[in-house]
Amino acid sequence: MSHRTRITALALTAGAATALAIGPGAGSAGAETHVRHYSGYDAEWACNADKAAYGHVPGAVVLCDELNNGRYRLSVVPHGEIPLHLLGLMATGSFDGLS
Repeated sequence: MSHRTRITALALTAGAATALAIGPGAGSAGAETHVRHYSGYDAEWACNADKAAYGHVPGAVVLCDELNNGRYRLSVVPHGEIPLHLLGLMATGSFDGLS
């Protein structure tokens, strides 16, 4: 086996191992996106209405987060970033568990 063939085989093997380690579907949704913020009367209702209108996003979830002081945020969060998203809400005191 030539030197060039060995390098090519090694690169292909490393690429396949990386793809298996990351898992299928990774990267199908981009980074977390904050679509809109809501405040005031009926802020929760408006956020949930926009969430329903946003519909299904492949590889992600659409969330309506309650922030401090009655504010809400519509976010699109990829599946792999959900724990980090919840950790950020816990750090600000906006999330204290699942109900």
